Amino acid sequence: MIYRLQRQMKLNESSMEEIKKALPGIREAGHGLDLLLSDTAYNREVPFKDLEDLYRYLSDEKIPTTCHLPYINLHPGSRDPEVHRYAKDSILEGLEMASVLHASIAVLHLGFCNHIPPKHQEGWKERVLALLREMIEQAEEEELILAIENTYEPDGEMIRSVLDEIDSPWLRFCADLGHAACFARMAPEEWISEFKDRIVLLNFHDNDGLDDLHNACGDGVVGYEPVFEACKEADLTCPIVLEVSEEAWEPSVAHLKEIGFEFGEVPAPTV
Repeated sequence: MIYRLQRQMKLNESSMEEIKKALPGIREAGHGLDLLLSDTAYNREVPFKDLEDLYRYLSDEKIPTTCHLPYINLHPGSRDPEVHRYAKDSILEGLEMASVLHASIAVLHLGFCNHIPPKHQEGWKERVLALLREMIEQAEEEELILAIENTYEPDGEMIRSVLDEIDSPWLRFCADLGHAACFARMAPEEWISEFKDRIVLLNFHDNDGLDDLHNACGDGVVGYEPVFEACKEADLTCPIVLEVSEEAWEPSVAHLKEIGFEFGEVPAPTV
């Protein structure tokens, strides 16, 4: 099993040139790039010629690219129509950016958590499904895979329900092991086992089980040994986004290699 490491960088006005300068080194190391499209103010104003220019740099360096769609303070299942509309517009804006950048995968946060009362969960789900159906049409046209990432979900029930309801090869799953250790009742490796047939991307970082610290892998409670065993049993071959600081990058890679992870080129995900 081989995994490609993705370096995550936030895309905004101040980082555009920094990203371009980093691309030759990323390519030389054999890594991919994960672009964090979380700055909604920037997304609303960015000239698409700038995105097309960045794509040319990515293409010239042959950098495999994934994206994280906007998610900060967004509630796509909100009962408030204005909150829902803003979330929808922000996420679709990010999806259009991911399309221009020719990303292979765009990661999506549903915003589900245990603060949504059971009596309102079906309504929440229907609003999210309506948005996802609209996104799937665009994703299929652009040959871009959408991947739902676990965040505050206590278990996999709601995500599994949404995936089953949409039932599209263009909607898959991104397992975030740090979130699993911090927010879920399911152990990190259980997310691998439960969604093994739908995983197209993995997010690795670590924490103390209480706060989403994004520590180096091995510096916390995630337990990447059982995660590795679950990945091996699932026979996964996919990109891994290391969501850690620059200082935590090498310790993370060293820890993962010691466990048995191997890194290199991987084929693009298919539907």
